[in-house]
Amino acid sequence: VTQNQATINPATATIVANKVYDGTTNLTSSQVTITGVTVNGQTENLSYTGNASLNDANVANSSNYLMTNSITLANGSSANAGVASNYVLPSNAYDAVSNSASIGKVTVTLSAAKTYDGTTTLSGSQVTIGGLVGTQTLTYTGATANDAHVGTASKYINAITLADGTNGGVASNYQLPTLDNSHAAVTINAATVTPTITNTSVTKQYDGNTSSSITPTYSYSGLISGDTITLNNTGIAYNDPNVLVANKVTVSGLSISAV
Repeated sequence: VTQNQATINPATATIVANKVYDGTTNLTSSQVTITGVTVNGQTENLSYTGNASLNDANVANSSNYLMTNSITLANGSSANAGVASNYVLPSNAYDAVSNSASIGKVTVTLSAAKTYDGTTTLSGSQVTIGGLVGTQTLTYTGATANDAHVGTASKYINAITLADGTNGGVASNYQLPTLDNSHAAVTINAATVTPTITNTSVTKQYDGNTSSSITPTYSYSGLISGDTITLNNTGIAYNDPNVLVANKVTVSGLSISAV
């Protein structure tokens, strides 16, 4: 006996989309996987025509899905090709089983540069955040270097929190790289110190030359609070050997011998 009114209803295809954040909802064919039922241990694959896109461009949306009203199912390829007419698209809404999408975070690049100030704090334009999408920018909080000193090798940013910026820059769409010297290097440049001689009432008896035997003492502009330095010099001399002309002493060839 044959039942001439028997029908086979199409199965619902399963869509999974994966991409790294790029600021758009656009999807390429390599970012979309459409599968069907499993026949004899092999899961059928399907393709699509049209312009695939997501409902949202941002990582933080945990219910992203492919907009099924923008595509049409097409036959699959390879040995496990499914026939499009045996399937229907899932609904145009998020479904954890049949229509879901994942957007991965973009890893930023980091670097920092500052003039020595005795601290590990990094702020403002001292930190450069790169690798962002388009013209987007990000800001940051809580940035520090692992060391405060110029002479320490392989310094790096050891703490930083990304924050929203401008032109659509949303921190949750990005992630930090490994915080080490290879991925978040820090350069600290030497601070400029200007010494001024503080010796007073410098005198000597006329001896026909400009030499001076004083031990110079200094005040400093630009010296970081709490730091001390020792200066060497290559010469100390009056500006003139004569009694009526000599009125100042110059210390020359200054160099820092200890900090």
